[in-house]
Amino acid sequence: MKSQIIAFTNKLDTDVDYLTELYLPCPRSNRRSVYFRNDKGKLYEIQKVTGPGRKSAWLLDPEIYKDGAVRFITALDPLFMALPILDEAHKKDDKKFKTLDDIFSRENVKLETVETETLDDEGITCEEYSKPIDIHRLTNIPGFTQQLAHLCDIQEITLDLFVYKLNHEKALDWLVKKTNQLTSNESFKKSFESTQQEALLIKLEAVYTLSNYLNKDWIKEIKEEIEVDEIKDYATNASPSGFFKRSHPDEAILDSPIKVRQNEIDRNAHADLLIEKETSGS
Repeated sequence: MKSQIIAFTNKLDTDVDYLTELYLPCPRSNRRSVYFRNDKGKLYEIQKVTGPGRKSAWLLDPEIYKDGAVRFITALDPLFMALPILDEAHKKDDKKFKTLDDIFSRENVKLETVETETLDDEGITCEEYSKPIDIHRLTNIPGFTQQLAHLCDIQEITLDLFVYKLNHEKALDWLVKKTNQLTSNESFKKSFESTQQEALLIKLEAVYTLSNYLNKDWIKEIKEEIEVDEIKDYATNASPSGFFKRSHPDEAILDSPIKVRQNEIDRNAHADLLIEKETSGS
């Protein structure tokens, strides 16, 4: 029996009335996770806000929902889902161009094995977790194949047949642009008080925000490219991005070296930004 949850979305977003579940590998952890697609083909994720506090429930007269967690449905750039799949296909043969059917296939996905106890803790049945993943449906998202030019070299074989190969430099450049979009956003910058480390904190938090969708290798390369290092006393448990988790998996956002309390960051302002953000392929 599936559990019922409460989730919020942008009040101006009317595209979430008709959502279809998609089961895709989390781009960070490779765990099979739940995403959504609306009737127009737009991709959404469901994020869970976590933090200290007692267990709670939702009371929406006349129903009581036992799971009182706060969740948000937000638009998601499908290129974040595509990158690890393209990466895996490239590792197998970095010289060969391939069709979308060859790239977005089950053989280019390494799903993480999850223990039964973990699934039980998260309220997921083994049957649900073993359902087929829907990576082939990514290619049906409007504009997706055109967006792949941000990550890939593309060759036209015939009028209607194209082949693709990951271009590492293009992908890194796209990720750096995504980072810069965050650091230049006024709402994002307001999350930080003026300090001598303000610029560094903004850059670091932007990378941490993107870390929800990337593996450690890409995160390392981004930090090297934008010339930012870890801050030893940066409180990752107070970091705004650390309060957002994928619906599945419930994993820590960061591998934090040191966790100390810090009150310099306005979490609510950053949460508003993430709820209202609109991702794009550019």
